[in-house]
Amino acid sequence: TRFGTLEFPGGYPTDETVRRVYDELDLQRATQLYLDMYPALSAHGLMKGWVRDLGMTDSSQINVTADRLDSSALVLTGNTESLYAFAVFDLKKDGPMVFEVPPGVMGPLDDHNFLFVADIGPTGQDRGEGGKYLLLPPDYDGDVPDGYFAVRSATYCNFSFIRANADVVGYGDKALEFYREHAKIYPLSAGPRPPVVKNITGIAWNSLVPEDASAFEAMHEIIDYEPAEAFGRELLGRLASLGIEKGKPFDPDARLQGILEQAAQQGVAMSRVIAFDCRDDEATVYPNRKWESPYVTNNSTFHRDDHIALEARTVFHFTADGITPAMAAQMPEGKGSRYQTTYKDADGNYLDGTKTYKISMPPEVPVALFWAVTVYDPWTRSEIQSQPYPSISSQSDPAPATNADGSIDIHSVSYTHLTLPTTSP
Repeated sequence: TRFGTLEFPGGYPTDETVRRVYDELDLQRATQLYLDMYPALSAHGLMKGWVRDLGMTDSSQINVTADRLDSSALVLTGNTESLYAFAVFDLKKDGPMVFEVPPGVMGPLDDHNFLFVADIGPTGQDRGEGGKYLLLPPDYDGDVPDGYFAVRSATYCNFSFIRANADVVGYGDKALEFYREHAKIYPLSAGPRPPVVKNITGIAWNSLVPEDASAFEAMHEIIDYEPAEAFGRELLGRLASLGIEKGKPFDPDARLQGILEQAAQQGVAMSRVIAFDCRDDEATVYPNRKWESPYVTNNSTFHRDDHIALEARTVFHFTADGITPAMAAQMPEGKGSRYQTTYKDADGNYLDGTKTYKISMPPEVPVALFWAVTVYDPWTRSEIQSQPYPSISSQSDPAPATNADGSIDIHSVSYTHLTLPTTSP
């Protein structure tokens, strides 16, 4: 075999064969679990990062990038142009939660498995007019009062990031005041209370999935807190085979700890290959160009025919955040947002920070609000930290220069003075 010669004298395994097989079995299961649990790990990283790094004390806090999302934050492919408002909901601690949202905002509400729960805004039940969303926990069996957009989650922990343009909420203090006046988060049982609204532009926070054995500790935190029904017996069985069980301590010995470390590194390597050299034919957006869709299947469930396209799911969750049909749809009604990524130049070579590139934006880009081009660090898939806002857009001030035919040429800057890393940090 790939992991050595296995011997079965008389049909039975030798002690060395037993050791080799169980080490390999645990390594294979752990590596696959790293890939399969990545969506939940990413959701966990977002919520834990907001609570830990942004000083959230309870669910009423709304974190606002009042001066835009800058490169201080380690968050997957964040948008520098939109003003975000981040919220975390703990339905086990607080019970049913009310999220009063203002008009003119949009964004998803996702669960701890990074599965879609509801949309807020033009593609949601409020149709962009704002209203009261009532988030019900998985075990809730009480009455649902009138006057709410009621949605039920399969997990206790949930999160949302709603977005708005500055012409709706303003910048800086105006954005903070907008959310203080027009948004609230509170337990249904307690009634309305003023939100804690915090400007988080310029604050360093980390939402990234661990790339070492601590990822399996995070898996234990997730399944230990959430209902077993949110994961299914098959997945829980694979986790249990590595000692990750609900209601039991997770304490891997030295042998298993080493295997988990290797599995995480292998899982990251596989994810990086799948994301940056996708072999799915549906990934390509245009013929003869290198642009790809992070939603390879053009849907937010990654369903294809009668199955889930596993590598399409990895492409998205390794590089991006936010599961909603509004970001995957073709938008025939003009509602939602559309994203494309590229990692290679016209010749098929990976983009290199020591080189200068040009992107030509065609005239009359078919968008209602804005287009933006943002540069990310391939190691972190977060905004490259060479400048606070590594982007340019149709909203930029000053506006990008326009050619005679209405097109715009965007040039990247070569950072030849930087020492590029050779290994993942």
